[in-house]
Amino acid sequence: MSASREKKQRQSDPVGGLTQKQIQDRKEAQIKKRNMTIYTIIGVIVAVLVVALLVWHSGFFQSRTTAMTVDGRNYTPGEVSYYYNSVKQQNAYYLAMMGMYDTSKSAQEQYYDEEAGTTYYDYFMDTAKSQMIQVKTLADAAKEEGMTLSEDSQASVESSIESYKSQATQSGYPSLNSFLKAYFGQYMDQKVLRSCLEESYLAQQYYQAHSDSLTYDDSALQSYYEENKDSLDTFDYRSIYFSGAAASTTDEDGNTVEATEEEKTAAMDAAKEKADALLAQVQGGESFDNAANDALADDSNLTYDGQQSVVGSSLNSAIKTWLTDAARQPGDVDVVESEGNGYYVVQFDGRALDEESIGQADVRHILVKAEVAEDAEEPTDEAMEAAKEKAQSILDEFEAGDKTAASFGVLANEYSEDPGSNTTGGLYEDVTRNSSFFTGFLDWIFADGRKAGDTGLVENTQEDQWGWHVMYLDTVDQVQWKYTAENALRSSDMSAWVEEMTSGIEAVDGSGLKYVE
Repeated sequence: MSASREKKQRQSDPVGGLTQKQIQDRKEAQIKKRNMTIYTIIGVIVAVLVVALLVWHSGFFQSRTTAMTVDGRNYTPGEVSYYYNSVKQQNAYYLAMMGMYDTSKSAQEQYYDEEAGTTYYDYFMDTAKSQMIQVKTLADAAKEEGMTLSEDSQASVESSIESYKSQATQSGYPSLNSFLKAYFGQYMDQKVLRSCLEESYLAQQYYQAHSDSLTYDDSALQSYYEENKDSLDTFDYRSIYFSGAAASTTDEDGNTVEATEEEKTAAMDAAKEKADALLAQVQGGESFDNAANDALADDSNLTYDGQQSVVGSSLNSAIKTWLTDAARQPGDVDVVESEGNGYYVVQFDGRALDEESIGQADVRHILVKAEVAEDAEEPTDEAMEAAKEKAQSILDEFEAGDKTAASFGVLANEYSEDPGSNTTGGLYEDVTRNSSFFTGFLDWIFADGRKAGDTGLVENTQEDQWGWHVMYLDTVDQVQWKYTAENALRSSDMSAWVEEMTSGIEAVDGSGLKYVE
């Protein structure tokens, strides 16, 4: 055989002249190599799946999904959770107190309106959507106008975060993030919280700036008064109430037995008879006071407070329609039913617009604290009396001078122990009846007949604030009716402004919304 033919034969022979053992070894090596490749591929696939599973359970992918889209902007589940759970936390407690909501159950399991098929989840989420639309719209407008967070707004953001940190510590959570996840949901963290707070405060800042820019002259306030006299006028009247409630009884087992319809009707008829008798007495020439006192002598359960002066917006609904009737004249008296409950005998004495009661004012004060012993929880009577004597001496010093706001401010900076005002002359501006001062402080400012320049002393029995205040009414900014009118006009205009800005903007659900609740 030639050499070339032998070479070709070797090339065409797959075993190449190998022995059977060599052939078997080669096959086993090839199988082993193939299996190794397969195992490696499987191992890589398993590893990838394990990593993907871990990442999935960490919330990495879910937290980056789109839960809501508002005007072209995508919101993550964490951001939507901030708004949703803020609404839920604000409402759930009070709803639970009224027996309308069970905090141990999911909001999706409870109906807000069963007939309409609306759950509390729907209710909370709809409210959250409205807030998101408003916050985004106002914040975007603020940014377009170059507005940034003010120092006060930045301080509010930091204060809010510190408050959450404090709650986390008090509740025993190891970190702020773990508390936020429990409070707002799995996809909330400090970064998301800060972002939401900053946007919310910027929106509030922009809202307040626009509100502050609105002004209302006397003509606008007078027009509002003409349209709302029944709410703004003060009504002088006398009234006494005869209850028509039928008494319930108890059975032999001590169970309450409700009155029958016949008993209820009889009780109302008896109340009407008494009311009619008093009405006849007054119409016969007896004064209302004397007739009411005669009724009191016969029935110790009755009460009578004499003439009352009440602003229309605060009138008892049962007698408001009668009192505000445009045809009503001083001296009119009648029996008015309180639907199914009893009867009032009412006398109309007059109505007028109160031009003196204060609605908003600037006030100055000097706080003199009572000394509290190191081992005591509160000051002694002697310590309170000493504080009062010092406060009186400061007031006497003021009265001996020129008695101006400026001179009072000098004394406040020198003597006051209130860190919130002892560098600003003791001044608090724009104080209203709803301001966050203690009751005695506000009662002094808004007492009947109070006027600018008045002074006085007010006791403070609040914890850590025990002592006495030297008071000075600096300025009356607005009388009550004008303050009420301006706020009503401002509120209406602001609502219309927000509605116009947010008109047509919708919050569209995204696939990530399922991670919110």
